Amino acid sequence: MSKTNSKYITTTEACELIGVSKTVIKRLADEGVLKIWKTPGGHRRLLRSSVDDYIMQNGRERANEDDGVLKVLVVDDDKISQELIKSMAQSLDFPMKVLTANDGYEGLIHAGRYKPEIIFADLIMPKMDGYSMVQAMRNFETTQKATIIVLTGERPGDIERSKLPEGITVMHKPVQTDILRQFLTYEYNLKKGQ
Repeated sequence: MSKTNSKYITTTEACELIGVSKTVIKRLADEGVLKIWKTPGGHRRLLRSSVDDYIMQNGRERANEDDGVLKVLVVDDDKISQELIKSMAQSLDFPMKVLTANDGYEGLIHAGRYKPEIIFADLIMPKMDGYSMVQAMRNFETTQKATIIVLTGERPGDIERSKLPEGITVMHKPVQTDILRQFLTYEYNLKKGQ
């Protein structure tokens, strides 16, 4: 059977169509968002129509081309932190798209769909914590080279650095807006070559 004529598709094919990792596909299937069938060997096959429905409802805004816009993802269940970064970003003189997610799971979906270049992540969040999300993002093709900054209210002694990949910067809340502004300006110039 060819892929286009098949009623069911593999997890790998669903990843390519939706633009997310296998972890996200598994969660969508476990939550019943994507309809699955398991082979006698235990392999998942996804109902192609449920994948198509998901794409239609959620869109697929993959950022495969560089449009000169710096894509920033803020993953934090604290709306104040989200709004702080969004409002500060709007005050800068360069094109930037700021996306927000309320938990690690939603952050992974956005990371796969939008290919952010900078990711701000909290550590303590519902559904999936920042440690697990950051580890997964370091393994995603779409976010392997992204700059990831942890913004946390945790005390320095409570942060489990061994659970974070090497090279992850940790900033403590409340973060000063002038530091964020300087950081985003530096990253924009670095990533967009200006």
